[in-house]
Amino acid sequence: MTNLTINNKARTIEMTKKFEKAASRFGSDEYKALQEARRDNPTYKVIVKTSTAKSKESFKGLTYDYMKKYIAAHDDKDKTIMAEFEMLRGTSAEAKEMNAAARPYGEMKKWFFDKYPAFKEFTENCNKALKKEKAA
Repeated sequence: MTNLTINNKARTIEMTKKFEKAASRFGSDEYKALQEARRDNPTYKVIVKTSTAKSKESFKGLTYDYMKKYIAAHDDKDKTIMAEFEMLRGTSAEAKEMNAAARPYGEMKKWFFDKYPAFKEFTENCNKALKKEKAA
């Protein structure tokens, strides 16, 4: 969506929150554009559109230490998942010897959820339950 949109079907002049803030300053380019849109469409209602983008998933508390503890409790008997975790984190002996950089947090989180999809599903269900509780 651009900053200012004329929606003829809904008969509205739609703007972003950022545009609204800029248009509130008298004489600004945004103010002039809004006034022009209102002159051209005097019967249209002016509204501020909120983003329809899905909010980013939040997994608060999912730190490297938490991942390590979870893996320790759910690893196989050969500790292959922990070895892989330490390699990706750059903390294994081999990684230190190679002076390898740790993978970024986003990649580590994806790797963790790929290894433990039930953990991700459980966390998402908890977040949904909390959202329902807030809405009520």
